[in-house]
Amino acid sequence: MKFLDGVNVTYVHKDEKSNLTKLMNQLSKSQTKIELEPVNSRYYGNFRIEFYIPIEATPSIKLTGFLASENPIEWLMEKDDQSAIVIDKVFHVVDTEIIEIDETKPVVAVVMDQYKVYAIVNSEVTKDYTLNQLVEAALKRLFEVYFDSEFIPEDYELEIHPELTDYFM
Repeated sequence: MKFLDGVNVTYVHKDEKSNLTKLMNQLSKSQTKIELEPVNSRYYGNFRIEFYIPIEATPSIKLTGFLASENPIEWLMEKDDQSAIVIDKVFHVVDTEIIEIDETKPVVAVVMDQYKVYAIVNSEVTKDYTLNQLVEAALKRLFEVYFDSEFIPEDYELEIHPELTDYFM
């Protein structure tokens, strides 16, 4: 896959914003060093969304695993194109996830990994999209796949913090 761009996104459902503010104000009054952060859900989210386009085919399985290498830093430094790394060592798979793909959508697939969302875009459909439109499409797909609900932009306060890249200029 080819990396396009990455953004940090925070959203809160307008019906829950005052509750979140009250809760955070109460927490700030306490004398604790414990840090609390809301769990990402359909009402609140704080994600880094990374956008990719498939090179040959749309990925259908996400693998998480471990690779043995005597010189891990050197091994990584030799791999310029990390989207096409040929693994010539033993790769220990510890987790798998089947990726739900819909080639008709602007974002054909999303994979959520804690606070990161990998969004695989349909470059034909999104060729004239702005970054904001792409974020909205990614959130719609994320809500559909992971929260079994619909993302309606008008119902949310959304903050987008783009990186300084020129992809969408």
